[in-house]
Amino acid sequence: MKNIVFNLFCAFLLYNGSLFCQTGIHEHDGLFLRMLLGAGYAELIEKNVMGSDLKFSGPTVPLRFQIGGEFLKNLIAYGEFGFASQTNPEMEWPGHSGSTSDVSVSVGDLGIGITYYMMPVNIYFSLSGLYSSVQLEYNNTKSESEIEFDNINGINVMVGKEWWIGAQWALGVTLYGYYSDMNVQATIEGINYEYFSRNYSIGVMFSATYN
Repeated sequence: MKNIVFNLFCAFLLYNGSLFCQTGIHEHDGLFLRMLLGAGYAELIEKNVMGSDLKFSGPTVPLRFQIGGEFLKNLIAYGEFGFASQTNPEMEWPGHSGSTSDVSVSVGDLGIGITYYMMPVNIYFSLSGLYSSVQLEYNNTKSESEIEFDNINGINVMVGKEWWIGAQWALGVTLYGYYSDMNVQATIEGINYEYFSRNYSIGVMFSATYN
């Protein structure tokens, strides 16, 4: 599956011979590069951890990069990678509750997606399919998953608006929604466990786009 995805993306790059040619002003053609940074709310739910669900929730800081090019008018395909982190989130687990000062949750992903721009208002809709992983550290507990290329296990949806600040550059703001699920390996008090994890996130990101 990994080879199929990346072969398709490489075929797209070869097909679009004008990928690196910016031929218009305030148009979505040629090379596409979007960088996003923002803030949101996230929940990580780890199912049936030692008999009960373990939940971490709170503010998150997402960071994303997308690079690709136009293959139909105002329709862009891109490769994407991203990262989001939570520090000291709220914890819910039988026998434990409240805020934590020694917990970190990190989510990373990579994948492919498409963006469609509604012109001339420069409003866009983006959808990405992602291979996601998560890492959680808490006291003497550590759980993590590795990116597996057998199945896409994450999705990121964005609706945004951009304003041109130059011939090819634009600044924008977007609402996003993220979801992923995966199997996680954990070590709790020296004992190895494996369980199912879900991650949700919504929020706002600010963008700088070259296109």
